[in-house]
Amino acid sequence: MNVADIDFSLQWPQELFLWEAKRIAAMRASSSFTNMVVCLFAEAFVDGDVASSLEQLRQARGTSWFEETGAHLADAAEVLDAILKRPTLLHGYQPARYWLERRGRVTPDSHQKPLEKAFAELIEEMREVDYFPKVWAKGCVDDGISWGRSISDASADIGKAIHADVPWPLGKDPVGVPTDVLYAIIEYFHDQAQRPRTRSFHSYGDCGWHYDAHNKESGGVVYRWRVNELLERYNVDLRLGSKGSEKGRLIRHAGYKLDGLADELSEAPSDSDGQLVADAIQLYRARASTTTQRRAAVTQLANYLEKHRQAFKASEFAKGDESDLFNIFNNFAIRHGNGVQKGEYGDEYLDWIFWTTLSAIQLLKSITSRKPKP
Repeated sequence: MNVADIDFSLQWPQELFLWEAKRIAAMRASSSFTNMVVCLFAEAFVDGDVASSLEQLRQARGTSWFEETGAHLADAAEVLDAILKRPTLLHGYQPARYWLERRGRVTPDSHQKPLEKAFAELIEEMREVDYFPKVWAKGCVDDGISWGRSISDASADIGKAIHADVPWPLGKDPVGVPTDVLYAIIEYFHDQAQRPRTRSFHSYGDCGWHYDAHNKESGGVVYRWRVNELLERYNVDLRLGSKGSEKGRLIRHAGYKLDGLADELSEAPSDSDGQLVADAIQLYRARASTTTQRRAAVTQLANYLEKHRQAFKASEFAKGDESDLFNIFNNFAIRHGNGVQKGEYGDEYLDWIFWTTLSAIQLLKSITSRKPKP
């Protein structure tokens, strides 16, 4: 098998693939290691031939090897090692743009179906590779009439967990489901997602692939990527969080490429001050947070900066100009409510001051961390 013949186009984001590939590489002593590599390739690469060709080489421990110039690949393990050594072998997949789209007659969202239906189709797609073994397993033809769990079983379990009636699958009822119910279902399936790392083929009765060695952490990461991509496509300003108590919960999405900053400041606080910042971030980004709660979160962040104001004053950067920042907190209906403050501003202003305050906290941390201790 020549490396030049392999199309390493990813369906997954490259960062996600490399993260899971490294986790699997650490388990090379497992008797299922090669199976895990093949299963990963089958799911992550666009070209199914990558996995199927390696499947045929499962027993071929031979004399061939991977070379920089593109020699032969002995087996799946060597391919994985080659990719981890040379990530430039990977490239992202771009779907073809056909005539109508190239001519500007249609766009990718021209015939967009309702979000709830698109989400239901996503869940069904992930179920086909057994991502939900507890609540909605794929099942086996040998189970007879109970091949997999029934739709009614899944609907009952979901409804019991989220305390609402769920007409599963979504998209069948012309009335649809309330948005809050849909969001609760999205969060529920996050907690059920487990990525299968091995598979075996069952030919009887066209049963197909059986999946095993499910991993919850990997399942959650893949699920968050798939769902967040869907929410972005539908212009929903929510994303599934990935850190701490926000993990798997829908939170308000900035859209300013600043969510990573909030994740960093809210992750594993080491002291009470850090916990105060983390709590404020969680309160502000909560899906159901009100304007009053978001303003309270900004106030909490402002109080953190007030406590550390002397560090700003002592820095070579601020030179007393930190007073401009506190002028916003004190005179624009953030920290005080005595009727003097200016408060006729919309949520966009509150978003701006929240991210500005977080950026100031990050700046303060950077300044204090580089100053030598006496």
